[in-house]
Amino acid sequence: MDIGSKATKLKILALCLSFGVSACAPIPYLFLQYGTELKEIDPAKVAADNPLGPNENIKITTLGQGQGVSHHIIQIRDREAPHLHRAHDGTVMMISGRGYLMLSHKRIELSAGDIVYIPRGAVHYYVNDGLEPTIAFVVFSPPFDGQDNVSIRIRGTP
Repeated sequence: MDIGSKATKLKILALCLSFGVSACAPIPYLFLQYGTELKEIDPAKVAADNPLGPNENIKITTLGQGQGVSHHIIQIRDREAPHLHRAHDGTVMMISGRGYLMLSHKRIELSAGDIVYIPRGAVHYYVNDGLEPTIAFVVFSPPFDGQDNVSIRIRGTP
């Protein structure tokens, strides 16, 4: 074996090891300030302290809100029904799990670390294709009141 091929194999091995280590990266902390109070939030602890019930598919835990936004941890066991928000934009950061988001007829594969912006009026739904519930950090603007969730019927979806 020549030196060039050994160097190439070592580079490939190092690359594979770095991907393996990054897959085991810890869940990030959130730092959110409301007024003068800075909160350090562990999303995994929030999910553990507010688990999905045996018959719950989706759980939304509100972390807090500022004048223009609200922050939430959302857990999804299986899937969301297609819906839209007429008055709210949403930004989703995947904390753990994997699945896909259907956004205006486009399929977007998502896993931990991915971030997606969902503009108001866009029909969307998420499907968890992992074994564990997906956990996501979601920012709504303006602050989400829990009411702006309009169901949409799409052929071929439950």
